[in-house]
Amino acid sequence: MGACIEAAATSTRRGMLIHRGAVHLADDAAETCLSRAHHDADDLDLLINTGIYKDRNTAEPALASIIQEDVGANVGGPAQIGHHGTFSFDLLNGGAGFVTAAHVADGFVASGTARLAMIVASDADPSPRTSRNYPFKPAGGAVMIAPGKLGFQRFVIRTFPEDAALFESRLVWDAHAGFRGHNVVEIREAPAFADHAVEHAASTAREVLADAAIRADQVDVLVTSQYPHGFGLRVARALGIPDDRLPYVPAPLRGVHTAGPIGALESALTTRRFAHARHVLFVTAGAGITIGVAWYRGWE
Repeated sequence: MGACIEAAATSTRRGMLIHRGAVHLADDAAETCLSRAHHDADDLDLLINTGIYKDRNTAEPALASIIQEDVGANVGGPAQIGHHGTFSFDLLNGGAGFVTAAHVADGFVASGTARLAMIVASDADPSPRTSRNYPFKPAGGAVMIAPGKLGFQRFVIRTFPEDAALFESRLVWDAHAGFRGHNVVEIREAPAFADHAVEHAASTAREVLADAAIRADQVDVLVTSQYPHGFGLRVARALGIPDDRLPYVPAPLRGVHTAGPIGALESALTTRRFAHARHVLFVTAGAGITIGVAWYRGWE
């Protein structure tokens, strides 16, 4: 038994909803994903949040537990005998968070420990008036994973610490901010970050393709991070995968962070390209530099 993708959904800020933060974006995406997969929130056995930039830099409780309560997934106490609860937790691995969470969910679902797992991801500027150089568009995403015949086959996650200084995000105290000083989110991105991210992503993806004995031109759909800008197209060309294997991603989802690959996946599902794909390759990148690659098998 494998772990298969049933549905995906994203949420962006629209119209008068410009002040919605990471929690609301994740809630909306999760509820839409549940609807598309035709499941109730109580059906969820596992809920994993991979979002990094949280409202007001919230550290505790885990954002996953807040999302679980908001969508109504087995809230109100421990599971009773004969019933199941929803195990929720945050799993933070930057731009590679989706593939990392998919690896964990695959372990639960493919083994039969859990039947339904949801991965949620959302980011929004946690403090727009005080953050510095925040580069990501606000967005949320959710993916439903359920048992199936094939699904995820291989995962490789690599970190290249020699390039850690190329992208750094930190919470620092600024004594001159406001009246009495306060913490400020500060992001530093070196010009070489994108080049190194593409280079490491391509080398890691080649490893996965070689291990699976798949040629680049056999990849039917390439799902990638949407940051750095142009990452997906550059990775496709480095690997020799035709440009048209990249799903079209709407403008509001270009340049988003942890929900980026979910936006590309949603497009592939909506257009039915995912349903007809035999080989799907997920390639994600983030600070670290951390690369997450997964091979997904759609059919024999």
